[in-house]
Amino acid sequence: MSSITCLIIFVTINLSSVAHTAIDLKESYIGCYRNISSTKIVAIVGSVGECSLECKDESNNMIALKYGEECNCIERLDSAVASSLCDVPCDNGDACGGSDSYSVYKSKPRVMHDAYASIESREMTSIEMNLPDGYTLETCAYFCLETNHTFFQQIMNQKCECFQHHSMYKRGFIPKFVSCQKCSHIETQICDCFNNVTDETLIFATRFQYDFQRGMSTYSHCNNRKYKIYEITKCSDGCEYGWKGDWCRERNCKVGNGGCGSEMSCTQLTVNKYKYVECVCPLDTVRNKWNKCEVMRTNLALNKPSYCSSKYSHHDDFKYDPSYLTDGMYDGHHLSHIDFDESAWLAVDLFHSYPVGFVRAYNRWGSEPFVVQRMDKFAVRLNETFDLTSIADIRNQTNFCGYGPERALGCGNPMVVICEDFRLLSRFVIIQQSDDKFGNSTTALAELEVYEAGCDLFNGRCENEICKEVTERNRKTICCGCLVTTTLTIVGNPNETFRKNEVISTSYDYFWYFLAGSLVLVFLTTLMIELVIRKKMINAGKDDQKTEENDEKREEHEDVQSDAGSLD
Repeated sequence: MSSITCLIIFVTINLSSVAHTAIDLKESYIGCYRNISSTKIVAIVGSVGECSLECKDESNNMIALKYGEECNCIERLDSAVASSLCDVPCDNGDACGGSDSYSVYKSKPRVMHDAYASIESREMTSIEMNLPDGYTLETCAYFCLETNHTFFQQIMNQKCECFQHHSMYKRGFIPKFVSCQKCSHIETQICDCFNNVTDETLIFATRFQYDFQRGMSTYSHCNNRKYKIYEITKCSDGCEYGWKGDWCRERNCKVGNGGCGSEMSCTQLTVNKYKYVECVCPLDTVRNKWNKCEVMRTNLALNKPSYCSSKYSHHDDFKYDPSYLTDGMYDGHHLSHIDFDESAWLAVDLFHSYPVGFVRAYNRWGSEPFVVQRMDKFAVRLNETFDLTSIADIRNQTNFCGYGPERALGCGNPMVVICEDFRLLSRFVIIQQSDDKFGNSTTALAELEVYEAGCDLFNGRCENEICKEVTERNRKTICCGCLVTTTLTIVGNPNETFRKNEVISTSYDYFWYFLAGSLVLVFLTTLMIELVIRKKMINAGKDDQKTEENDEKREEHEDVQSDAGSLD
């Protein structure tokens, strides 16, 4: 990302003299995560401190350790889970991740921030915090992230200002001349970043490069807190439900679920011999960047080949290339953009076929509403094959996933499209404008994420039938009404195989009824046989008893006759 590159150059020079200090395990621990983005990987380390030293020259300030030895210098993190899942220690006993999870630490002061854009004037904010005297720019980032806002801007008058959507009436530029100012009270920390060439205002993104230990809030949750007043202060009237401490910043798991809401549970646990409190999602789910619980999924499109029906190459304040569609940059200035109305598509090749569940699309920056609205109700299409050289109209030659929102969102916030049929296998995901805008030659996106379907999403689109995820030859499919696993040979067109599978699966719709009936029949038959055997045994016993009685009578009669003969 050019914005990040420039930021790194200026800030690293300003703070290169800062010495690396030993890591404080208690203060530096952030949490346990399933998904990270690494800039450097070291195969084997023996402690958190050793990993911190390996990453001391990196511009980012977080490290992640996995399986007791793997060290990662990271620039992004996502998918938080309970710290109890990071249960593999390093050689010295430090918490060092798990088999598929990472223990994340802040290894040093931050020397870079996620500068998103440079705008002509300050944004209207939806929430603000009165910063304490010892604030840093990172303090503001954490506050906006905790309150679930996507952006924050340069600090002014010791106020941290957050907002969810930026104005579409202001021109935005890629930050090219960024300098950062060290704090007067903490020379190792940054208190502000600014454009040192113009008086434009910098705005920053919160979702991707920041996180913090969530047991301690960034502001005081006082009972008497006035509406929309956020600050750190002593609470004379006590704390809001779920919080405790003199400053009402500590979660209280014993009351109100510690302020974790209804979706997550407040949990107290020990990491590196220190106690922490976390808001933990239910088992087999993770906390995403929007503070929601979801099943862990991998972005299938990340760094996969992406294409345009035609390549826009005009020179202005934006950068254009088909590869920007899947490069992980969301700034709205690095775009995949078409140039002609023939065919008019953007596409990504996933390499393999997947049942696509949903996509997240990020729009371009727009200084005017009509620029953003070019992607109103955009169409998402799917297909097993795709001719990248064709200029034909493909709208009736592909499978349909779904439409984007009626009103497209501005850049930085995802537009989610959930596919209508999870049973379709697709290798290519294709984006086009809506039919009424199809000939405008303005199809453009900053980023496209693609995620696999699952039975956890709307029951796999199976309505009232049972959804089953079937894996055949390392390929997952969604099957509706399948109550047993059937072995299929996937040949030819997999979607045709799916249709055959659907027909086959219907023969098992009453499987359990048949099985239950069979078991009842076997039970009744066994019972009848047992009764017959018992009756025969009883009758046989009676016959034996009668025979014995007859023998006794015969013997008695013979004795009588014998006695009578002797008398004669």
